[in-house]
Amino acid sequence: MFIFYTVNPEPELQPKSFIVRVFKEQDDESCCVKTVSFPICNPSMPQKTKNEAAEFGRLFVKQMMDKEFSHDGNRN
Repeated sequence: MFIFYTVNPEPELQPKSFIVRVFKEQDDESCCVKTVSFPICNPSMPQKTKNEAAEFGRLFVKQMMDKEFSHDGNRN
């Protein structure tokens, strides 16, 4: 199993938001399990919003992994 996230600007040129997508890959199949939009509140500081989106992605992936490992531990 593999869990990962992406952060993409939307639209690509002059973005209005960053889209976070979290994927879970299992048995060579990827499935999007969560999509969240982070609107850019301050156009002169889009990097701040991108960092917030990336932090959300990291924390959500960690939460999913912790949950998966705790389930695996209960099976043994």
